[in-house]
Amino acid sequence: MPTEVRYMLAWIACALLFITLIISLWLLNVSRIQNNATYGTASDTSALTSPHTPFIVPENRQATNVTTLAESLPDATRFATLLQTTGVGAMLSAGEPYTVFVPTDRALRQLPSGTIENMSAAQLKRLVQYHVVVGRAIDVDAVDSGTVQALSKDLLNLSINPGDQSARVNSSVVLEEYKGKNGIVYLINSVLLPPIGTLGH
Repeated sequence: MPTEVRYMLAWIACALLFITLIISLWLLNVSRIQNNATYGTASDTSALTSPHTPFIVPENRQATNVTTLAESLPDATRFATLLQTTGVGAMLSAGEPYTVFVPTDRALRQLPSGTIENMSAAQLKRLVQYHVVVGRAIDVDAVDSGTVQALSKDLLNLSINPGDQSARVNSSVVLEEYKGKNGIVYLINSVLLPPIGTLGH
């Protein structure tokens, strides 16, 4: 075969290879665009039902009950005292799964002066009960929104902040999560106050 013909065939082969490469890259790019568009649509339509990216990494303490867990948190000694004095803590030591929302000491200090001190024993107990859900170990990272009844018989609102994806109960932000042997304890940044008119009931 003449040299000129061999060169021509080689050039044709290279040209065909180059064209194939260009077409492959173009098809790959089209596929990526379609996948991104599909993902965006699915994400938009499933936002109300799909768990969000976990905001808090839970700490597992499976050998500890929720009362001991709540009372062991260094930033929540004031609520631990309320758990003890109201008798609610004793109830949570065993039995059903519980979810306990524990406000920090700072959160309690931020209440208007006299809020806790001026409460009767019944009002204090209801306040503490409003921080407890009986019969459910709620995973806030698997909840987008909804209500759940607290031990006080009042409703708590669970939601996910669309901005920073933080889990919230009422308007309080969940700061830390601890999984115990009979439930979950969440450290929160504000006190949950029962609806007006219920504290004295």
